[in-house]
Amino acid sequence: MRASGQQSLRFKTKNNGDKRLENYEFNQEKSRKELAEMIIMHEYPLCMVDHLGFRRFVSGLNLDFEMISHRTLRTDILKMFDDGKSTLKKLLEVNQGRVAVTTDLWTASNQKKGYMVVTAHFVDDDWILQNRTLRYTYLYLIIKLLHNVTLIIFL
Repeated sequence: MRASGQQSLRFKTKNNGDKRLENYEFNQEKSRKELAEMIIMHEYPLCMVDHLGFRRFVSGLNLDFEMISHRTLRTDILKMFDDGKSTLKKLLEVNQGRVAVTTDLWTASNQKKGYMVVTAHFVDDDWILQNRTLRYTYLYLIIKLLHNVTLIIFL
């Protein structure tokens, strides 16, 4: 294992096929965030990080990655949720326009489970359309923040 912050070299291939050496520095925090996002995106169980096969696979990719437990992964995911909620709250507090809230329902054919997503759509101060997927706590937050703003709900 390399000392913290120590750089290594790797080959990078250009579009024309030429190879050149470049510096590469491993980032534990970024890798942990990517791991958490993968678990969320694919709905993998948190205990996946405790599986021997997964641990071997990751160490084969990069010996510098310090594997985390499912409890640490859970903490990382909850922090990402709280950070996202805080960012959304700040964004909506300064928003001068309207917010449209839409819902979508579907059934996953392979699981026979019903799903619902609630999405907030609004135009920010730079006239860029923003879309944010909400959880129930987000929906409550929006209604609380926008008590004096017109709320348009499409079902």
